Amino acid sequence: MSKKPLSKKFRDVLFSVLSFILALFLFLNSLCILISVFVFNKNVWLDQMNASNYYSDKTDEIKNKLVNLGNASGLPAEFFDRVVDSIQVSNDTENYLDAYFNGSNDLIDTTAFKQTFYTQLDEYVKEKNAKIDDSNVDYLVKNAEHIYARSLEIPLFYRLFAYFQALKGWLPVVIAVISALSLAIVLILLFGNKWKHRAFKYYYYACAGAFLSLIASSIIMTAVGGLRKIVLESRALYNVAVTCGTSVTVALWVICGFFFITAFVMFFIYRTMFFKSLSSD
Repeated sequence: MSKKPLSKKFRDVLFSVLSFILALFLFLNSLCILISVFVFNKNVWLDQMNASNYYSDKTDEIKNKLVNLGNASGLPAEFFDRVVDSIQVSNDTENYLDAYFNGSNDLIDTTAFKQTFYTQLDEYVKEKNAKIDDSNVDYLVKNAEHIYARSLEIPLFYRLFAYFQALKGWLPVVIAVISALSLAIVLILLFGNKWKHRAFKYYYYACAGAFLSLIASSIIMTAVGGLRKIVLESRALYNVAVTCGTSVTVALWVICGFFFITAFVMFFIYRTMFFKSLSSD
């Protein structure tokens, strides 16, 4: 049996290494695209909040905190039903995310909340014919405003602002570079092989490698239940995290399915072309 020439052995090793690198690029690009879709897409955040009943839960959380504040001032729990509602929370949250994703790290705008609080407090005073010191009113509204703003904040958003904006700007570049390098490897494998079926063999290796890497990630995400074990003080934010974790897990399985089918197609093309090359000899 004749041995392979050294040049052919080197070429096989080189193309095998390239297929491994291609598999790595496909895996990394898939993760980068997932991050781009689920982390740096404001609309996805809003969709996840709607899906997890975030605004209603967050409104209840804010009301409970405001009721505790109002107890010291003699305000009944019913008063705060007129001060904050899910529509206001939804609008302020969307404005907060708009500003953050557009590169503004300003504090949450509580102007509408303060105006509503003052208006409802004036109506309550007139209705009950009560007398309240203006300094006490300002102190009450200031504390209520602080509670409202802190409740709408997303933990670590301000601390991670610089990193968030930098990664948000660079991620499309990273995806484009990895995609370009992947395409270059695809072309090298195609035009570097005299017999084209060999190129599809390496494509099969690359797709299979990406599939195995992604399915390992999918199994881990499924086993830990997405983000169900995350510890958050806010129940509303916890539900958003769980919903998002579930969506990411489903997306990972979908991508796994795509690479599994692609690998199968590449293998089928490789075997078909291989047998045709044998029959033509």
